[in-house]
Amino acid sequence: MKYDLTKKVTKGAQRTLDAFTSTTLELLTEKPFHEITVNELCERSNYPRATFYNYFDDKFDLLSYIWLCLYNMIQLDDYGTLDSEERLYILFDRAFDLASANQNILKSILRHHSERDFLYHHFKMHLNAKIRDFFVMESCRYQYDIPYEIVVDHYCNTALLILEWYFLKQKGGSKVQALQYLKFLLGSIKTEPDIRNRH
Repeated sequence: MKYDLTKKVTKGAQRTLDAFTSTTLELLTEKPFHEITVNELCERSNYPRATFYNYFDDKFDLLSYIWLCLYNMIQLDDYGTLDSEERLYILFDRAFDLASANQNILKSILRHHSERDFLYHHFKMHLNAKIRDFFVMESCRYQYDIPYEIVVDHYCNTALLILEWYFLKQKGGSKVQALQYLKFLLGSIKTEPDIRNRH
């Protein structure tokens, strides 16, 4: 992304980013992503093409920014004192709430995008990467009797599987039920204290 998000975002820049984000989500409820053009995004957002390219390389770059925004809405501010499983359940809880609050938009978008489409896979790829980043902490590496990378894969894939089932595949159900599924599938993969330092 051309705009440096590591620096404080000005009010004007935030308005521009918000406009392109909301316009993209609106257009995704109307048509497949591959049919959306930069010209259309600019016309709907009331910004010239030059402004778009000041912020993004292309529409795929904009899409990655949108996924980042969604993730930031569920990210924990302070999770350093929690173990991996606790962080997972809190993150899952917030992700479920966000998806539930936006179910109508999700349903509209999914009318134009199947699970075989680019948009579906692009979203899953970005969310998976962010969840992995969320878990990779040195302090947690010795809590398990198997390589930590396998633990991270297991947590990420299981959480995504259930969120996908409920929202992307639109199977529905309560958050309590979803958390029960998550706990059942994860089980307990922690080790006893005396064997935690093997890896």
